[in-house]
Amino acid sequence: MWLLGRLAPDHKTIAEFRRCNAQALVAACAAFVQFARAQKLISGGTVAIDGSKVRAVASRKAVTGQRELAARAQRNAEEIARYLALLDTQDSQEGGHSCNAGDVQRVLQRLKAKGVAIEAELQQLAASGRSTRVQTEPEAQVMHGLQMAPGYNLQTAVEAQSHLIVHHEVTAEANDLRQLQTMAQAASQVVDGPCTALADAGYANGEQIAALQSQGITTFVAPHRALNSRGNGVLLDRTAFAYEPTTDSFTCPTGKLLKRKQLDRRNRLVIYAADPLDCGTCKNKPGCTTAAQRFVSKHLFEEALQANAKRLQERPEMMAVRRQTVEHPFATIKYQILGNARLLMRGMAGAKGELSLAVLAYNLKRVFNMKGGHWMRHALQG
Repeated sequence: MWLLGRLAPDHKTIAEFRRCNAQALVAACAAFVQFARAQKLISGGTVAIDGSKVRAVASRKAVTGQRELAARAQRNAEEIARYLALLDTQDSQEGGHSCNAGDVQRVLQRLKAKGVAIEAELQQLAASGRSTRVQTEPEAQVMHGLQMAPGYNLQTAVEAQSHLIVHHEVTAEANDLRQLQTMAQAASQVVDGPCTALADAGYANGEQIAALQSQGITTFVAPHRALNSRGNGVLLDRTAFAYEPTTDSFTCPTGKLLKRKQLDRRNRLVIYAADPLDCGTCKNKPGCTTAAQRFVSKHLFEEALQANAKRLQERPEMMAVRRQTVEHPFATIKYQILGNARLLMRGMAGAKGELSLAVLAYNLKRVFNMKGGHWMRHALQG
């Protein structure tokens, strides 16, 4: 209102401005963060990183999956077979005029065209590497956190002292596992030095924690290490096995050796296995494993994960700092600024523009509350 001199543009003007200037809104949000940094409002080096799912414009009805498409293809093929059988029957009956052959041919052409379209959708789905596709908004992703509705993942890095959002990203990733490194590196550039990154267990990516550690960025990430799930979780946990780096092996509590067996590249794990003969004669086997032999896994970046866990054990209050820092901005953006917590512009570019505007609004409100209107007016005027 102040910038426009209390002019009152109608809703269409505002909507068109937002739609046509998505990139400018992203740039304006980043520029305001630099303004806050220049004004010494961002002075700390600790940032809390988290993600939240925001609903896209597309509805659940626009979502198609492999199973649904395969079922549609099957029904289409059955319809084609039925009409072909009808033509065969009509040809075999002399003088039969139960149906018009031309009409049947036209229906067959429509069904075949429909089959081609379904096959094209299946190929597009396979090329995307996803199990589902949003027909009206292909860049959106089906999110479990949105009750399987299409949406985007808003990532934020919030500075712990000012509670300003120093960096944000919009992705179509359904989880946060691959977001830690990108967010922490971007936040470090804003705070002008390696930051201290706080995150929940959804960011427990050993490879990225190790990469950040090599750059001098300290992480406090909640561990996401499952206990032995077999035997209702009462079997001996992997922590009872001692790792020997010189021989690259584990030793069980009874002194038996578990040798390296295979590498699980997908989950970044090295699998170690005990000798079945050792396990078969071990009196502790009922409390250790239900299989013929005991297996223990070690993460490829185990050292980085253990160093992170040690830091968190020494400073458990960092998780409380994370919660106090990162949760409030999401609530403000989704339920006060966005109103119904659903986007109004389609596609990744539209989502980035709209969410950048929401982040800018949050940061403006935050600075206004910190410094007051008089200071803010003079500071923005330069």
